[in-house]
Amino acid sequence: MRGDVVVVGGGPADAVAALELARSGAGVTLFERSGYGELRMGETLPPAVNPLLRALGVWDRFVASGPVPSYRTASAWGGPEVAERSFVVSPYGHGWHTDRARFDGMLADAAVEAGADVRRGIAVRRVRRVPGGFVVDADTPVRAALVIDATGRRPRIARSLGARRERLDRLVCVARVFALPAGTPPGDTFLEAVPDGWWYASPLPGGRRLLARFADARMVASAGLATEPGWAAALASAAWSASLSAGTPIGGLRVVSAASHRLTPASGPGWMAVGDAALAVDPLSSGGAAFALESGRRSRIPGRFTRNSSARRRRSTARCGARSTGGSGGSRATRSGGSARKTGG
Repeated sequence: MRGDVVVVGGGPADAVAALELARSGAGVTLFERSGYGELRMGETLPPAVNPLLRALGVWDRFVASGPVPSYRTASAWGGPEVAERSFVVSPYGHGWHTDRARFDGMLADAAVEAGADVRRGIAVRRVRRVPGGFVVDADTPVRAALVIDATGRRPRIARSLGARRERLDRLVCVARVFALPAGTPPGDTFLEAVPDGWWYASPLPGGRRLLARFADARMVASAGLATEPGWAAALASAAWSASLSAGTPIGGLRVVSAASHRLTPASGPGWMAVGDAALAVDPLSSGGAAFALESGRRSRIPGRFTRNSSARRRRSTARCGARSTGGSGGSRATRSGGSARKTGG
């Protein structure tokens, strides 16, 4: 199978890149190894995402997905007082608490409607250079002229193509979700500094709350923070965050990397990285989601993938196919250019 662009990864950056490319007329295949059903970190969206979602044309779809408005953040940085920061002064309005898996799936659905082939539940094994582009080995090999790596903080596609990941720290997040008792106010985003790290709390849609401990990987190991007893003991000793664990735990602890890094280079002949694959920053900046959306939207795509040039290429291929029998030219001429196929799931 042949396509213009293959996107690997299932976060917001790759879904937006696929969406914009499909709208430009390129043939796009997106591989996401999950079905967008698992817990994902990054559930608080700052006000800065609002104009981006509108510019992408997915605002109504986003609001319909059921996000919870976020009007402020609160933090306790070692003192007796809790400091609050209201979004009332933001020119973009309030922020949001969202189910990140649902959010990412919503963007993927928009890419499908734009004409992208989104393959859920399918992992990419490797990407190989071949004359004229790449072969992406997945359920069915796909040839592509351009590959976009959106595999997150471990940009495995770009690294396999020669890029170097410069890790800037060893930050780890150990998180758990709680179902809140009926009638419990959801609250807002809360941060509490503790020795060697901090606690983070955020409401989730559906009467849930996420609690997470951030610390250096060595601290996580030495204090047993990735174990049920160690995590619970650390939470019980937190002055403010301990009270936020009211409710029933849903599932076990989730341990993920939150390390900052940069990729060098972030693009090369026939490939580019977007979102966390290109640059990941400290979660305290709250800029990850906005950066992912913007980097996906502003990915610099060669001119041959625009709608007009794709149409010219198809006409030229059709003429070549008419002058010969068989061959790849005739196959390309009959390719379905705008259909949306959705497999996996």
